[in-house]
This record gives sequence, C-alpha cells and structure tokens, in this order.
Amino acid sequence: MAEIKKSGEQFTSRWGLLCTIIGMAVGTGNIWRFPREVAAMGGGAFIIATFIAIIIWAVPLITAESVFGKKTRMANAGAFKVMLGEKMTWLGAFAGMVCIMIGAYYGVVLGWVMRYIYLIATGFLSQVRVLGAAGGVELTTRVWIDFATTAPAWGAVFWFWAAVVIAGLIIWRGVQGGLEKCNKIMVPAVFILLIVLVFRVAMLPGAAEGFKYMFNINWADFGDPRIWLHAFTQAAWSTGAGWGMFHVFFVYSAKNEDVQLNAFTVAFGDTSAALLAAMVVLPAVYALAPSAEAAEGIMRSGANGLTFINLTNLFAHTPGGTILAALFFLALFSAALSSLIAMVELGCRNLMDMGWTRGQGTLAVSLFFLVVGSFSAANNNIFENQDMVWGVGLLIVGLAYWFACWKYGIDKLWEEDIAPCSDINVKWMWSCIRLFPILFLAIFGWWVGQAVTWYPGEWFKFWPITTYVYTPGVMVVQWAIMFAILIGLNKAMAKRLVHANKID
Repeated sequence: MAEIKKSGEQFTSRWGLLCTIIGMAVGTGNIWRFPREVAAMGGGAFIIATFIAIIIWAVPLITAESVFGKKTRMANAGAFKVMLGEKMTWLGAFAGMVCIMIGAYYGVVLGWVMRYIYLIATGFLSQVRVLGAAGGVELTTRVWIDFATTAPAWGAVFWFWAAVVIAGLIIWRGVQGGLEKCNKIMVPAVFILLIVLVFRVAMLPGAAEGFKYMFNINWADFGDPRIWLHAFTQAAWSTGAGWGMFHVFFVYSAKNEDVQLNAFTVAFGDTSAALLAAMVVLPAVYALAPSAEAAEGIMRSGANGLTFINLTNLFAHTPGGTILAALFFLALFSAALSSLIAMVELGCRNLMDMGWTRGQGTLAVSLFFLVVGSFSAANNNIFENQDMVWGVGLLIVGLAYWFACWKYGIDKLWEEDIAPCSDINVKWMWSCIRLFPILFLAIFGWWVGQAVTWYPGEWFKFWPITTYVYTPGVMVVQWAIMFAILIGLNKAMAKRLVHANKID
C-alpha cells in the first residue's frame, strides 16, 4: 500500500487543495464562454439562473465526486470498483476516459493561447494598429484562419505539442512539487489579472454600456426555458462538476477534509472568475466597438472569433491595448494550463492505481494526448467534433456519479462521510443530487434535440466526422465504441486495481 503523504502525494494544506480544485475549474469556459452566454441570454437573469444552477447541479455533483475520492483513496475506475463492485469498474473508467478525451483536444486551446502570447510579445498588435480597424479585422482573421483552421494546421500542432509537454512536466513532478506549487501561483494570478483588467476596462469611454447590459435584469426572462437550459449547461461545463477531476484530487486530501464546504467554495470561486471575465469582455467590446450593433455582432462571433480575432483587433486600437492584451492572454493561459494539468493528473492517477509509477503514467497520458489531440490541432472540424462528443458525454459521467451515489446510498454517504467533517452541514444541498436524473433528461435531451435540427434527414450519420461534426449519430457511435472497449477490459482492469492508497 502506498502512503501518499510520505511520498509527497498529499496536499500540504487546505489552501493547496483549494488552489488546485479552483484552478481545475477555472478555465476557458469562464473567460470566453461565460461572457458570450451572458450577452446572448440577456444579462442579469442568466447570471442569477447560473447561481441557482450551481446550487442544484454543481455543488451536489462536486460533493459526490469528492467523497468518492476521499473515501476510497482511488481514482475513478478504482473507486467505482470499491463502491459498486468489480463489475462496475468500467463505468468509473468511462468517467475517467471522457475527461482524458477532453484533455486530448483541450491542449489545443492552450496551444492557441501560447501562440497569441508570442504574437503579442513580438509586436503583432503594432501591425494590426497600422492597418486601422477594418484592415485590422482582415489581418487578425487571416492570421487566425491560416494558423488554426486551414487544415492541416501544422503551426497549431506545434504549439499543441508544446502545451502538452509543459503540462506533462508539471505532473511528472508530483502533487506537492508540481500540481500544488503551480496552482498556488496560477490561480491567484488569474484573479489578480482579471481584477486589474476590470479596473482598466472600466475607465474606457463607453464601458458603462457593457456593465449596464450585463447586470440588467428583465424579470420576464426567468420564464424562458432557454435561460435555464443555458444556465445549467454553463454550471456543468464551467465548474468541472461531473468531469471526475474533483474525485482524483480528493484522493490526496486530508482525512478530515470538508467535502461539502470545498464543493461550495470552488463552485462560487469558479463563478466569481467567470463574472470577472464577463466584466472585462463585455465592457471592453462595448467600449471599443464602433457601435452597439457592432458590439452585439462581435459577441455573437463565437469563442474563437471573439478572442483571437475581434478582441485582438480591439486591443490593438485602444491606448495601452498591448498591456491589456498581454494581461488578458496571460489570464487565459493560466486558466487553461491549470485545467489541462488536472486532466493529465486524472489519467496518471488512474494508471498509478493499476501499479504504474508516476513517471510511467505521466508519459503514457502525455503520449496519448499528443497522438489523439494532434488530429484536433491539425483539423478544426475534428476539434469541434471532439468538443461536442465529449462535452455532451460529461452529462453521462454526471449520471454515472448519481447512479453510484444512489446505489451506495445517498443518505449513507451523507451520514458516514460528508456530515461528520462538514462545517456548513447543509443536507438539503447534498440531497439535490436526487434531482439529477430529471435535470439530465432535460439538458441532455435539449442538446441532442438541437443536434437533430442541425442535420435534417441526416442526424443519424456519423462518417466522415469532418462532415457530420455535431450529429447525434457521431456522438452515439463514439460513446458506444468507448463503452465496448471498457466493458471488454473490465475484468483486466478490476484485477489490476489493487493499489489503494491511505493517509498515514
């Protein structure tokens, strides 16, 4: 049995754990997805709906993941074996593999950000500024297309490889020397950078219109089902609830770690980062765009169009824009890297539970990312496909954790493992996990239904994936392949998962 504290495989403090789990949760979904959602969904009503979704969806699910890691001291596959029996090992492995598949293309995003930090450092914004606003858009658009969306995008592949190598080296150094140490730097840095940007953007003429739009509450919006569907989707994809990563980090937690308080803290820490990002992006767009109509068009331009084309151009044409752009992309880099290293750690910990060393596990996961993720880096259609398939797949992972809690005993988990160490001790919040199947059906059904309407008469087709990027057919086929592989390997995995950990 491995004593994880003596080997440096336990967090040194609650602060280290909190920095790590907040860092895992705070990612690109906060900085470029949340602002667009706020703009698209009318502002204040969406923000309030997101906070409600966090309480009902995210906090119970994060608590469930965390208690599984803390109770079993094993990662996803091993914990499901311990809690539900050997026959259910494959379900825990599926929870882990969905996150690993996300990591394989998520590194592409970090590579994009690294490339733009390099461009800013080498004077790209000066070139944009010389061309004026219209010419700047043409240049930033051409650079983005040539770099990331024209297949094969070898430049994007190079920066993706660099991103994976950085993440792998951090995880190779272990929990205390790599994961915890880096997050203690990156997570405060994200919040500091965003706060600085908020104050700087607030001083721009016209920024008040962005703040006004963001915090305006139209009470009639609460009757719009789309507001709630988008809010629950944001809560699921932004906080990391159902990704299986909280599970892995609580393998390294202290015996008396407060699972529920930490779940509550990280969910609201994540949303605070998202609010700060929205308070940067929306006012900046409204202040720097030539008109309100142009600002609305920019906010509808998609994550990549907003960040790498329009915001880059806007920063180039404002006083001090180079500093603003550098701060913004550094915040995005810190957020993306802290999330990517969590995904590498998840894969590594699952392999370590099967007897692999940390070095072997890190190398294997990094190589997997490099091979599988290179397809997404080289072809943006494959990237978009993987984002859809495994992003929606996270909802299935959440359902797996609900099933595991229900099977083991929701009340039993509360009485044995959550309440005894909880300072807030709010049972109703934990009990909201009983609502998960209903919420799952609503959100999962909505996403699949949307995908059907995008491909009338062809929604069941799945090949080639570069053509049928978002069809329900392409999602189901890839999930089915993963299920088949893991069920086939179930007995072998269960046999090897004997290296449970303990806290000394």
